[in-house]
Amino acid sequence: MSQSEPLSVNELGEAFEVFSRVSHELDTTYRELESKVAALTTELSNARSERIRELAEKESLANRLASLVSVLPGGVLIVDSREIIRDANPEAMQLLGNPLVGQLWADVLLRESGSSKLKSRTLALSNGKRYSVFSRPLDSLGEHVVLITDVSEIHQLQEQLGRKQRLTALGEMAARLAHQIRTPLSSTTLYLAQLSRQDLPADQRKNISARVSERLGHMGNLVGGMLSFVRGESPTKEVMYLDEVLKDFKMTVLPLFEKSGSSIVVPSVDDTLMISGDQDELVGALVNLAMNAQEAADAPVVLSLWVGAMNDDWLQIRVGDNGPGISEEILDRIFDPFFTTRAQGTGLGLAVVAMTVSNHGGEITVQNRLGGGTEFLINLPIATQAATCASMKGSAQKIQEVCQ
Repeated sequence: MSQSEPLSVNELGEAFEVFSRVSHELDTTYRELESKVAALTTELSNARSERIRELAEKESLANRLASLVSVLPGGVLIVDSREIIRDANPEAMQLLGNPLVGQLWADVLLRESGSSKLKSRTLALSNGKRYSVFSRPLDSLGEHVVLITDVSEIHQLQEQLGRKQRLTALGEMAARLAHQIRTPLSSTTLYLAQLSRQDLPADQRKNISARVSERLGHMGNLVGGMLSFVRGESPTKEVMYLDEVLKDFKMTVLPLFEKSGSSIVVPSVDDTLMISGDQDELVGALVNLAMNAQEAADAPVVLSLWVGAMNDDWLQIRVGDNGPGISEEILDRIFDPFFTTRAQGTGLGLAVVAMTVSNHGGEITVQNRLGGGTEFLINLPIATQAATCASMKGSAQKIQEVCQ
């Protein structure tokens, strides 16, 4: 058996040097690994602490949300894709009763309201309660959240408010009707006073009786129109001669103007000029302007009307007086309902005029005249020939003259 030759001193030195270098590298590597392990341990510890903190916050938030849902004044249901109630807060159980969880939403609706489907966002229960019901998608799995709020008290308040509004509207209509009837009623009273004269000739008595009958008919039409409005019926419109409207207006206010010493100038209008609407309403609007002028003045007034066509489609009626005029500060408010500067005024006269003109497709403005007094300008659409021939009333000769 052969034996290996012993290493020389140089070879031993080199081997020892290699061993020392490798040992140093291993030691360095170990220390680096040890440092990295310590760093990773620290990072893992920090990450775990952060995760624990996040979980604690989420748990706290979940508990807080659960507490909020449990004390909400409205009911909350969680309904899955099969319309089965999976969760419900205490308020929902109080509003809809038990059982809820595990029940079909349609069965709960049928049990509480008598219908398995919601026909609107308001759920009317058999006990008279009313609930507002809203549904919103919760996630992609088909679940949705149902919010239920008791609106019974709000519904009762709305009904009370509706009744008050209807009563208010009824009161306004009654005031408007009383305002409209006042002038023709006064004219009728004056005519009836003349009929009591024993020396009144028969022909005048017959003429006054006819005027009384016309005024009573006018008041009857006003009442009928008001009742139609209350019933929600569309206002009756017909084509009429503007000249007849002006004659009816003059006949209504003339007795009252003569009694107070005032005078009125109404022009004659070509009987081919026609408008569409309600004659009694238009006469009432002009009467309101006349009586407003007389009541605003401390002395007898002169009321004058001017009528003219602005173009082929529009005409204008100007109603002017020689009264004190209207203060510029309130000029833009005189058509507001219930606005008045007189202690005994209702504030309805000019508001009714503006509404009547608007209902006839026109517009009204007011201005103070340079020489003193006030002037109202009413623009109304002229009736077309087709509408005129279809609905006009009058003598056959006039209809034939217009429609030929």
